[in-house]
Amino acid sequence: MYFIYNLLLSVLTVFLLPYYYFKSKKSGEKLNLRERFAFYDQNLDLLFPAPQVIWIQAASAGETLAAQKLTAEIREEYPEARIIFSTMTASGKNLAKKKIEGADLIIYLPFDLNWVVKKAVGIFKPDLFIMIETELWPNLIRTLDEAGCQIMLASGRISDDSFGQYKYLGALLDDMLSRVDIFSMQHQEAAEKIKELGAAEDHICINGNLKYDIDLNPPSKEEYFQKTKMFNITDQTKVLIAGSTHQGEEEIILDLYQQLKTDFKHLKLLLAPRYVERREEILELCRKREIAAALYSDLKRNVIQLSEDTDIIIVDTMGELAQLYFYADLVFIGGSLIDRGGHNVIEAAARAKVVLFGQSMYNFKEERDFLLENEVGFEIEDAADFFEKTYQLLANDQYRKQRAEKAAELIDQNRGAVKKQLQLVDVLLKQGEDYYDRK
Repeated sequence: MYFIYNLLLSVLTVFLLPYYYFKSKKSGEKLNLRERFAFYDQNLDLLFPAPQVIWIQAASAGETLAAQKLTAEIREEYPEARIIFSTMTASGKNLAKKKIEGADLIIYLPFDLNWVVKKAVGIFKPDLFIMIETELWPNLIRTLDEAGCQIMLASGRISDDSFGQYKYLGALLDDMLSRVDIFSMQHQEAAEKIKELGAAEDHICINGNLKYDIDLNPPSKEEYFQKTKMFNITDQTKVLIAGSTHQGEEEIILDLYQQLKTDFKHLKLLLAPRYVERREEILELCRKREIAAALYSDLKRNVIQLSEDTDIIIVDTMGELAQLYFYADLVFIGGSLIDRGGHNVIEAAARAKVVLFGQSMYNFKEERDFLLENEVGFEIEDAADFFEKTYQLLANDQYRKQRAEKAAELIDQNRGAVKKQLQLVDVLLKQGEDYYDRK
């Protein structure tokens, strides 16, 4: 089974490399092929081998933010350990460099080719490998297990799409899941899914979602006034933030903005596409509608100043959206008006914001239901419903603020996932010590 997997993956890698090369050229992001093939430019002799090595893997930017507090707590709990933090995407790695202060090394996850992961594991010799949310890579997991490394899935979840895809792995999936020591899942549905895929029931536990434990550091007084001045926000201004939007959604949001502008003269729209390289595409959408728009990156660098008639700011930087939610009166979460499955709604709710989203939230069903049941999140059925709900929430300050405060309270009550993951980390590291004592 591994022979077939490696053969197919090798062929696929050869064909996909040109695609990723041209994609990286277009986006301006470095492909970093050397690092993805486990050839590292850093002087690793200064870091490895080490008495204790903990490797944390977060796929992209969202998982990186979820892992931020856990990584910081691991650093505090194990000050002598070497911590490796890996991601799969450029956005994830760039964000990790800004947010993951406790890591000794930040790298791209090596390609799951047999010889590549053996090389990486041979260099790092990790004692514990922590996968954030869902990161199941057959060769890597097998190599780690055979090297005596403890393996943990933290804040685990299985999207509907992933659930169907994993089933195609058959015996390969069975072998891979048998090598994971602990599946610490977000909720009951996720636990049932990983069990149905083949994980041993006595290796599964439910310990909540790391994203509920996100740090909520409000902007300083100086930063607050600097941002409100940058965005021309006054006491009369209403701010709508549309976060993590995709192609096909911006048109709907811009139509909504134009409808709302009739009655909300001082409305500001901060539009944050999921992929920042789409900035020019969204600027063009605004030009076609004769709507003045500006790039957040230009405002930050003082390349331009926001004119009085410009009410749309395109957020084209990574890792800042969660902080910008502090300035919103109302938040819409993208990936939900199209068949994409939605994005994280917790970040906005935790910052005391009422959240709107479309009907495509199948990747965040529990979070969606949680907000809906407590009437701090609202589902949009169509364009007319989008306008009606947004209008009512912006117009009714007292109700909106009451619901927003309730949202923050609910998130606060559901914190604690980091502490539970840390307890598992301690157990696994001790098990690893016992393993080497027996050898």
